[in-house]
Amino acid sequence: MIIMADDNINPKHYKRYRIEVIDMMIAIWGAYNTSLHCEMTAFKYRMRAGIKNSETLKEDLEKEQWYLDKTRELKSN
Repeated sequence: MIIMADDNINPKHYKRYRIEVIDMMIAIWGAYNTSLHCEMTAFKYRMRAGIKNSETLKEDLEKEQWYLDKTRELKSN
């Protein structure tokens, strides 16, 4: 039996709808406003990194990086 590790960056509950919530946000509020949300969320992850549990530091920094990458992607379009 193969046990799949949970994807902490893009977990199953993010895939509940036909399109991901971040794509819904872009459709509703536009790429620029969604990029601001992503930038602020990255800041939140950085400021809280490892606080809940020292074992979450790596995961929090990976989430921060995902949001920073998404910010750059949205601002470049």
